[in-house]
Amino acid sequence: MSPAHFGSIENPISMMEEEHDAEGERFRKISALSNTYTPPSDACQTYKVAFAMLQEFENDLHTHIHLENNILFPKAKEVFNSLNA
Repeated sequence: MSPAHFGSIENPISMMEEEHDAEGERFRKISALSNTYTPPSDACQTYKVAFAMLQEFENDLHTHIHLENNILFPKAKEVFNSLNA
């Protein structure tokens, strides 16, 4: 088997983990700026729906990041290392 063009699997995984950290920080800021996705009392329905969708997206993003960081990446490292031992 020829070596992977990206070197160690640690390289792309560490880049993705950095992206996860950056997005987590971005959504912490969005949450803070939006008062934890709480629209003003006089907000229109569109405003309320936008906040609800942002919160749903953040929840889905956290699930995505958890699955990659805690399940996919460790398994990928294990498989890569076993194939390149």
